[in-house]
Amino acid sequence: TSEQACSDQEKASRALSPIIPKTGGMAPAFRISSCSFLAALLAWIGVADASHGFLTRMNRDLLPQQLLTELTVLLGHGTSHERLAQLEDVLRPVYMALPKKTDGGIDQGMARYALNRYFLAHRGWHISGIAYDGQRWNGSSSTPLLKSKMPSFIIELLEEHVAHKPLGLGELAVLAATVEDLVHSEAMELLTMAYEAHNLSMQEALQNEVQEDLVIRTFMLFYTMPWSLKARRNSSALHEQLKTAQEDNPEWNANMLWVEDLKGAIKYHGRAEHNPFSKMSAYFGDYPLMVHLVEQIIDGYGMFQDLECRALKNVMMDLEGRERNDGRVLLSNFYSPYMQGIHEYFVERPEYLRNLGSLDETDPKRPSVIVPNFLYGRSFCISTESGIQSFCCVDQCNTLMETLERSIAHPVASPNLIAELVEALPSDTVAAPRN
Repeated sequence: TSEQACSDQEKASRALSPIIPKTGGMAPAFRISSCSFLAALLAWIGVADASHGFLTRMNRDLLPQQLLTELTVLLGHGTSHERLAQLEDVLRPVYMALPKKTDGGIDQGMARYALNRYFLAHRGWHISGIAYDGQRWNGSSSTPLLKSKMPSFIIELLEEHVAHKPLGLGELAVLAATVEDLVHSEAMELLTMAYEAHNLSMQEALQNEVQEDLVIRTFMLFYTMPWSLKARRNSSALHEQLKTAQEDNPEWNANMLWVEDLKGAIKYHGRAEHNPFSKMSAYFGDYPLMVHLVEQIIDGYGMFQDLECRALKNVMMDLEGRERNDGRVLLSNFYSPYMQGIHEYFVERPEYLRNLGSLDETDPKRPSVIVPNFLYGRSFCISTESGIQSFCCVDQCNTLMETLERSIAHPVASPNLIAELVEALPSDTVAAPRN
């Protein structure tokens, strides 16, 4: 029966609805009614006729498009519609600049490139399975990302749609929103573990700010130091790790100070919806509000971490000799601060730098480190527990490219126009107009 099917496929619906609705009139980012979605899916594939099997009666041409359409509709109302519109605005410059197929869409390699650009430039995320190497979405690298949260039959449908049909801007935004929600769902699992580690109920409001702070600090411990998850079932060991977090992670205090600032910003923006006469001492005591805070942490943490990347970039640029301005630092200058005991950065061996593509040996007697290749490589990425997502330094070249793309809004432009636009582009290290 359809009721039994709903029960059997509960995991499928949950995989597509990881975000819990927020209070105060805020619509969920990605919420799908399990039985209504499944009923539509079952109707499409004719699963009611059990004798023919689950997938044998699937219309291979129609179902993938209908599934993506369903995702679009379910993301397309309330604040979720606004979210898709915002994603389209952000993705539009790179989309307009990409070469199009005859029907006006982009192919799968271009879609992967555009999504990689978006997540790195606007979230500081490196997403496993989304690479800019031009491979197709149905390549082996994309499967682990989706398989971690979606049942295999939905993966097959999405991959089949993307493998055969070009993507428009709206579909690209839907895919970006889906990946964001997958990342959020991983964080929700850690938040659940944080509650359970202290025997706190997600169904009841936290009693005070002490409990609120404990949940938040525990989540950040699990999120930024994945190895601490081993202590989640041992109360004394967990509390000990919370006490020594700064020793284990020198950035811990800075991270928690940033979280406090973020909490203040959320409270300020939500002041019109929050009851000023509420007796609840913990603002984020309600679980949906705690979820909202965690989502904001996930979305903003990469850009916060990029502040350290920018600081490292400034340190490296200070090591650049006055006689050059090509974004390279002599290897001897690179090691100098560490050798003098000034700081503990820049200790990578030449072999590692060479493998990273950061060592310029054009002059064997004066090898140098290529600053952007060093900073924007995977060596500075911070992995999360799930393995799906890492936080990486934001490549400032993407920001410059986005400005050019917004100005040109076409895959092709004359050399004179490109030169004119580039001349007017300022950056952190070069003032406009460029010579």
